[in-house]
Amino acid sequence: MTLNMANCSTFIFDLDGTVYSGNRLYPGAQKLLQFLCHKKNQIFFLSNNSTDTAETIRKKLMGMNITVHDSHILVAAELAGDYLLEKYGRVRVKTFGTLALEHSIKAAGHMILPVGRREQSDVVVIGRDPFFTYEKLYDCTRSLIEGAKLVAVNPDKYHPGEDGSRVPETGALISAIQAVTGGSEVESVGKPSYFSFKKIFEQSSAEPESCIMIGDNPYTDIKGGYLAGMRTVWISHGQTFPLDLGFKPDVTVSCIDELLPSISLGEVI
Repeated sequence: MTLNMANCSTFIFDLDGTVYSGNRLYPGAQKLLQFLCHKKNQIFFLSNNSTDTAETIRKKLMGMNITVHDSHILVAAELAGDYLLEKYGRVRVKTFGTLALEHSIKAAGHMILPVGRREQSDVVVIGRDPFFTYEKLYDCTRSLIEGAKLVAVNPDKYHPGEDGSRVPETGALISAIQAVTGGSEVESVGKPSYFSFKKIFEQSSAEPESCIMIGDNPYTDIKGGYLAGMRTVWISHGQTFPLDLGFKPDVTVSCIDELLPSISLGEVI
Protein backbone atom coordinates (compact mmCIF):
# COMPACT_ATOMS: atom_id res chain seq x y z
CA MET A 1 0.00 0.00 0.00
CA THR A 2 1.22 3.50 -0.78
CA LEU A 3 0.56 6.73 1.10
CA ASN A 4 0.05 10.09 -0.53
CA MET A 5 2.51 12.62 0.89
CA ALA A 6 0.25 15.48 -0.19
CA ASN A 7 -2.12 14.51 2.63
CA CYS A 8 0.61 14.25 5.29
CA SER A 9 1.49 17.23 7.45
CA THR A 10 2.84 15.73 10.65
CA PHE A 11 5.41 12.98 11.16
CA ILE A 12 5.78 11.35 14.58
CA PHE A 13 8.94 9.37 15.21
CA ASP A 14 9.80 6.93 17.92
CA LEU A 15 13.42 7.38 19.00
CA ASP A 16 15.36 4.39 20.35
CA GLY A 17 15.19 1.63 17.75
CA THR A 18 13.93 4.00 15.06
CA VAL A 19 16.10 7.14 14.85
CA TYR A 20 18.98 5.83 16.91
CA SER A 21 20.16 2.84 18.91
CA GLY A 22 21.71 3.90 22.19
CA ASN A 23 24.20 6.59 21.19
CA ARG A 24 24.40 5.50 17.55
CA LEU A 25 22.36 7.38 14.94
CA TYR A 26 20.90 5.10 12.28
CA PRO A 27 22.14 5.75 8.72
CA GLY A 28 19.71 7.92 6.77
CA ALA A 29 17.89 9.32 9.81
CA GLN A 30 19.43 12.79 9.65
CA LYS A 31 18.83 13.19 5.91
CA LEU A 32 15.22 12.06 6.25
CA LEU A 33 14.51 14.57 9.01
CA GLN A 34 16.21 17.37 7.08
CA PHE A 35 14.13 16.54 4.00
CA LEU A 36 10.86 16.60 5.95
CA CYS A 37 11.79 19.92 7.57
CA HIS A 38 12.63 21.36 4.16
CA LYS A 39 9.15 20.34 2.98
CA LYS A 40 7.65 22.28 5.94
CA ASN A 41 6.26 19.21 7.66
CA GLN A 42 5.74 19.16 11.42
CA ILE A 43 8.04 16.68 13.15
CA PHE A 44 7.52 15.29 16.64
CA PHE A 45 9.40 12.70 18.62
CA LEU A 46 7.32 10.51 20.92
CA SER A 47 9.28 8.32 23.31
CA ASN A 48 8.17 5.80 25.91
CA ASN A 49 11.36 6.57 27.79
CA SER A 50 10.69 6.67 31.52
CA THR A 51 14.08 7.97 32.66
CA ASP A 52 15.04 10.85 30.33
CA THR A 53 13.51 14.29 29.81
CA ALA A 54 12.84 16.26 26.64
CA GLU A 55 15.86 18.41 27.46
CA THR A 56 18.27 15.49 27.80
CA ILE A 57 16.96 13.94 24.59
CA ARG A 58 17.27 17.26 22.75
CA LYS A 59 20.91 17.50 23.83
CA LYS A 60 21.50 13.94 22.69
CA LEU A 61 19.98 14.71 19.28
CA MET A 62 22.06 17.89 19.03
CA GLY A 63 25.14 15.74 19.54
CA MET A 64 23.97 13.80 16.48
CA ASN A 65 23.53 17.05 14.49
CA ILE A 66 19.74 16.95 14.72
CA THR A 67 18.18 20.21 15.93
CA VAL A 68 14.75 20.11 17.54
CA HIS A 69 12.88 22.21 20.10
CA ASP A 70 12.02 20.68 23.48
CA SER A 71 8.31 21.18 22.79
CA HIS A 72 8.48 18.75 19.87
CA ILE A 73 9.87 15.97 22.07
CA LEU A 74 7.25 14.22 24.17
CA VAL A 75 8.52 11.77 26.76
CA ALA A 76 6.25 9.41 28.67
CA ALA A 77 7.89 10.18 32.02
CA GLU A 78 7.12 13.89 31.63
CA LEU A 79 3.51 13.19 30.64
CA ALA A 80 2.78 11.12 33.75
CA GLY A 81 1.78 14.03 35.99
CA ASP A 82 -0.67 15.43 33.44
CA TYR A 83 -2.12 11.96 32.84
CA LEU A 84 -2.89 11.53 36.55
CA LEU A 85 -4.37 15.03 36.77
CA GLU A 86 -6.66 14.44 33.80
CA LYS A 87 -7.73 10.97 34.97
CA TYR A 88 -7.94 11.34 38.76
CA GLY A 89 -7.38 14.97 39.73
CA ARG A 90 -4.68 15.69 42.31
CA VAL A 91 -3.80 12.49 44.14
CA ARG A 92 -1.35 10.89 46.57
CA VAL A 93 1.25 8.98 44.61
CA LYS A 94 4.03 6.50 45.24
CA THR A 95 6.53 6.54 42.39
CA PHE A 96 9.00 3.84 41.50
CA GLY A 97 11.41 5.21 38.92
CA THR A 98 13.80 8.10 38.42
CA LEU A 99 13.86 11.68 39.67
CA ALA A 100 12.62 12.85 36.25
CA LEU A 101 9.42 10.88 36.81
CA GLU A 102 9.00 12.18 40.35
CA HIS A 103 9.54 15.78 39.22
CA SER A 104 6.89 15.40 36.52
CA ILE A 105 4.35 14.20 39.03
CA LYS A 106 5.20 16.90 41.58
CA ALA A 107 5.00 19.61 38.91
CA ALA A 108 1.39 18.62 38.18
CA GLY A 109 0.46 19.23 41.81
CA HIS A 110 0.32 15.67 43.15
CA MET A 111 1.58 14.63 46.58
CA ILE A 112 4.54 12.24 46.53
CA LEU A 113 4.50 9.72 49.38
CA PRO A 114 7.85 8.30 50.51
CA VAL A 115 8.49 4.72 49.41
CA GLY A 116 8.63 2.41 52.41
CA ARG A 117 6.43 4.53 54.66
CA ARG A 118 3.11 2.96 55.67
CA GLU A 119 0.85 5.55 54.06
CA GLN A 120 -1.86 4.55 51.65
CA SER A 121 -1.50 6.08 48.19
CA ASP A 122 -4.23 6.64 45.63
CA VAL A 123 -1.99 5.69 42.72
CA VAL A 124 1.24 3.75 42.25
CA VAL A 125 3.29 4.89 39.23
CA ILE A 126 5.95 2.56 37.84
CA GLY A 127 8.74 3.59 35.49
CA ARG A 128 12.06 1.98 34.63
CA ASP A 129 13.84 1.81 37.96
CA PRO A 130 17.50 0.69 37.80
CA PHE A 131 17.46 0.47 41.61
CA PHE A 132 14.29 -1.60 42.00
CA THR A 133 14.56 -3.88 45.04
CA TYR A 134 12.66 -6.58 46.88
CA GLU A 135 11.66 -3.95 49.46
CA LYS A 136 10.24 -1.72 46.72
CA LEU A 137 8.35 -4.67 45.25
CA TYR A 138 6.81 -5.38 48.66
CA ASP A 139 5.84 -1.76 49.30
CA CYS A 140 4.39 -1.34 45.82
CA THR A 141 2.31 -4.52 45.86
CA ARG A 142 1.03 -3.83 49.38
CA SER A 143 -0.27 -0.44 48.24
CA LEU A 144 -2.00 -2.02 45.26
CA ILE A 145 -3.59 -4.78 47.33
CA GLU A 146 -4.90 -2.08 49.68
CA GLY A 147 -6.65 -0.33 46.78
CA ALA A 148 -4.23 1.94 44.91
CA LYS A 149 -4.47 2.22 41.12
CA LEU A 150 -1.53 0.97 39.03
CA VAL A 151 -0.16 3.26 36.31
CA ALA A 152 2.83 2.35 34.14
CA VAL A 153 4.84 5.02 32.38
CA ASN A 154 5.05 2.56 29.48
CA PRO A 155 4.27 -1.13 28.89
CA ASP A 156 7.59 -1.99 27.19
CA LYS A 157 9.20 -5.08 28.71
CA TYR A 158 12.61 -4.08 27.34
CA HIS A 159 14.30 -1.64 25.00
CA PRO A 160 17.17 -2.39 22.61
CA GLY A 161 20.67 -1.85 23.94
CA GLU A 162 23.38 -0.44 21.71
CA ASP A 163 25.06 -3.86 21.53
CA GLY A 164 21.80 -5.58 20.59
CA SER A 165 21.04 -6.72 24.13
CA ARG A 166 17.64 -6.40 25.80
CA VAL A 167 17.58 -3.78 28.56
CA PRO A 168 14.78 -4.48 31.10
CA GLU A 169 12.03 -1.85 31.03
CA THR A 170 8.93 -0.86 32.95
CA GLY A 171 6.86 -3.75 31.63
CA ALA A 172 9.26 -6.27 33.16
CA LEU A 173 8.66 -4.71 36.59
CA ILE A 174 4.90 -4.70 35.97
CA SER A 175 5.02 -8.45 35.30
CA ALA A 176 6.71 -9.03 38.67
CA ILE A 177 4.17 -6.80 40.43
CA GLN A 178 1.19 -8.55 38.83
CA ALA A 179 2.62 -11.93 39.79
CA VAL A 180 2.30 -10.86 43.44
CA THR A 181 -1.03 -9.01 43.27
CA GLY A 182 -2.78 -11.57 41.10
CA GLY A 183 -2.94 -9.40 38.01
CA SER A 184 -3.69 -5.81 38.99
CA GLU A 185 -5.18 -3.84 36.10
CA VAL A 186 -2.57 -1.49 34.69
CA GLU A 187 -2.99 1.79 32.83
CA SER A 188 -0.30 3.18 30.53
CA VAL A 189 0.76 6.79 30.02
CA GLY A 190 2.91 6.21 26.94
CA LYS A 191 2.31 4.41 23.67
CA PRO A 192 0.05 2.68 22.75
CA SER A 193 -2.16 4.81 25.03
CA TYR A 194 -4.16 7.45 23.15
CA PHE A 195 -3.17 10.02 25.79
CA SER A 196 0.33 10.55 24.42
CA PHE A 197 -0.89 10.90 20.84
CA LYS A 198 -3.65 13.28 21.90
CA LYS A 199 -1.01 15.64 23.29
CA ILE A 200 0.60 15.84 19.85
CA PHE A 201 -2.72 16.34 18.07
CA GLU A 202 -3.50 19.23 20.43
CA GLN A 203 -0.09 20.83 20.05
CA SER A 204 0.14 20.44 16.27
CA SER A 205 -3.55 21.15 15.51
CA ALA A 206 -3.29 18.19 13.13
CA GLU A 207 -6.00 15.62 12.51
CA PRO A 208 -4.97 11.98 13.00
CA GLU A 209 -5.59 11.28 9.31
CA SER A 210 -2.83 13.72 8.35
CA CYS A 211 -0.28 12.19 10.75
CA ILE A 212 2.12 9.31 10.28
CA MET A 213 3.62 7.28 13.12
CA ILE A 214 7.05 5.81 12.39
CA GLY A 215 8.46 3.28 14.82
CA ASP A 216 9.97 -0.13 15.41
CA ASN A 217 7.77 -1.59 18.16
CA PRO A 218 4.60 -3.24 16.81
CA TYR A 219 2.90 -3.30 20.22
CA THR A 220 3.50 0.34 21.17
CA ASP A 221 4.40 2.49 18.14
CA ILE A 222 2.35 0.79 15.45
CA LYS A 223 -0.58 -0.33 17.60
CA GLY A 224 -0.80 3.12 19.17
CA GLY A 225 -0.71 4.87 15.81
CA TYR A 226 -3.31 2.50 14.37
CA LEU A 227 -5.71 2.91 17.30
CA ALA A 228 -5.29 6.70 17.18
CA GLY A 229 -6.43 6.73 13.54
CA MET A 230 -3.03 7.49 12.05
CA ARG A 231 -1.14 5.89 9.22
CA THR A 232 1.85 3.84 10.27
CA VAL A 233 5.33 2.98 9.03
CA TRP A 234 6.99 0.02 10.71
CA ILE A 235 10.79 -0.23 10.91
CA SER A 236 11.08 -4.02 10.95
CA HIS A 237 14.85 -4.57 11.35
CA GLY A 238 14.25 -7.82 9.49
CA GLN A 239 11.52 -9.10 11.82
CA THR A 240 8.04 -10.37 10.93
CA PHE A 241 5.03 -8.34 12.04
CA PRO A 242 3.13 -10.24 14.76
CA LEU A 243 -0.15 -11.78 13.60
CA ASP A 244 -1.82 -11.50 17.01
CA LEU A 245 -2.32 -7.74 16.60
CA GLY A 246 -4.98 -8.32 13.94
CA PHE A 247 -3.88 -5.52 11.61
CA LYS A 248 -0.86 -4.56 9.53
CA PRO A 249 1.18 -1.36 9.24
CA ASP A 250 0.49 0.73 6.16
CA VAL A 251 4.15 0.54 5.14
CA THR A 252 6.99 -1.73 6.26
CA VAL A 253 10.67 -0.97 5.71
CA SER A 254 13.64 -2.83 7.16
CA CYS A 255 15.42 0.36 8.29
CA ILE A 256 14.87 4.11 8.33
CA ASP A 257 17.43 4.52 5.54
CA GLU A 258 14.89 3.02 3.11
CA LEU A 259 12.34 5.78 3.64
CA LEU A 260 14.00 8.84 2.11
CA PRO A 261 14.42 7.54 -1.47
CA SER A 262 10.79 6.43 -1.49
CA ILE A 263 9.55 9.73 -0.09
CA SER A 264 11.59 11.71 -2.61
CA LEU A 265 10.08 9.71 -5.45
CA GLY A 266 6.60 9.80 -3.94
CA GLU A 267 6.42 6.01 -3.84
CA VAL A 268 5.72 5.40 -0.18
CA ILE A 269 4.60 8.56 1.55
